[in-house]
Amino acid sequence: MEATLKKPIVSKNERKIAMTLFLIGIFMGALDHGIVGPALSSIVFTYNIDTSWGVWSFTIYTLLFAVSIPLMGKFSDRFGRKLIFIVGIGLFGIGSLFAALAPNFVLFLIGRSIQAIGTGGIFPITAAFIAVSYPEETRAKAMGMIGLIFGFGSILGPMVGGYIIQNFDWQWIFLINVPIAILVVVLMSFVKIQQQIIKNPIDYKGIMLLTAIILSIMLGITTVNIYVLIIGVILIPIMIFVEKAAPDPIIKIHFFKQKNTLIILFYSAVSGVIMASTINLLPIFIETEMMISKASAALGVAPLAITSMIASVVGGQMVTKIGAKKVLFIGFLLTTIGTLLLINPINYSYVLVVSAIIGFGIGIIIGAPLNILIIQETPISEAGTSVGFLSLFRSLGSTVGPTIAGIMIASSADGFAYISIFLASVSIISLIIFAIFKK
Repeated sequence: MEATLKKPIVSKNERKIAMTLFLIGIFMGALDHGIVGPALSSIVFTYNIDTSWGVWSFTIYTLLFAVSIPLMGKFSDRFGRKLIFIVGIGLFGIGSLFAALAPNFVLFLIGRSIQAIGTGGIFPITAAFIAVSYPEETRAKAMGMIGLIFGFGSILGPMVGGYIIQNFDWQWIFLINVPIAILVVVLMSFVKIQQQIIKNPIDYKGIMLLTAIILSIMLGITTVNIYVLIIGVILIPIMIFVEKAAPDPIIKIHFFKQKNTLIILFYSAVSGVIMASTINLLPIFIETEMMISKASAALGVAPLAITSMIASVVGGQMVTKIGAKKVLFIGFLLTTIGTLLLINPINYSYVLVVSAIIGFGIGIIIGAPLNILIIQETPISEAGTSVGFLSLFRSLGSTVGPTIAGIMIASSADGFAYISIFLASVSIISLIIFAIFKK
């Protein structure tokens, strides 16, 4: 452990206000992940484009969100968490307005891009704020709130989107973000958040290289384009060479030389694989394998979503009592059990129960334990950076998982069974790593 977490430097009242505003930002970001789905057909019709182009409403958001996370996390350490959060919320609001008023699809995508960049400044900053502002006995519980609010927003997203589409023009899906963003920015401007800022030259070369690497790898995985993926891989050694000479590199090379840090980032990627694969494919699995209607199939994800929200809070409380590593082990044990049970499903009710088990495991994994562990392994002055890379690796896993699952479904009649075996395997590998590296 490189640095000891200091006592909170924010008063209780200011901490509560700041935390509320941070969580509103988390909720807005989570809501936006799912709220656009119901509007896709309306967006395609309005701009007179093919559905294949319409999917870029999600793709561009995913790509730039992944790029933004580590950069905004670094900037929060460099310029201050409060400033970068305000910038993030501001960009999210501007992007929402831009998307709603866009006269053509290109400008709409620019709006979605601005939204994504802004959202990347919300998630790592909230976790970093908790790390430095909450006492040790309540820190993990506060971390659990991130998972709870994110889960709640993710569940409400499609429902709110569906309601707006039925009763209003689809543009209101984005316009509702604008007044909330303005309110959050105004309120946050009055909150005092103390943070020691170290002034160093900005690593422009590192920023450009990191952006190119993440975009190439994410785009290569998303489009299953090996050539684009190779470009990203080739740029990695170039970036390592550049970053070694930078006064304040966007990526600290030593960060990736530490065994514990690499294991934590691996766990984060695995959590993304399991979470995204299960959430995205469970409805299709229920509909095709169980011969259930689309409406009932969609409800099949509800137990997973509900238990993951509960587990985020419970997991945070458990971290305080038994430690982050043991709680993380329990989370992967539950995902292992759940995915193994899903290999040979019996009926719809059985799948709902299994979905709840997997959800509880996912809620624990993506909640407090990993955030606490990564912050313990890095200097407190780099809390935003470390949490940013944790979120980045989860995003990479969230991209890789569904891509592999989609290939399995397309290549075999037993594709869903293979997906369950694959997810169980990565969970088991995580448990084996726990056994090997107990300390």
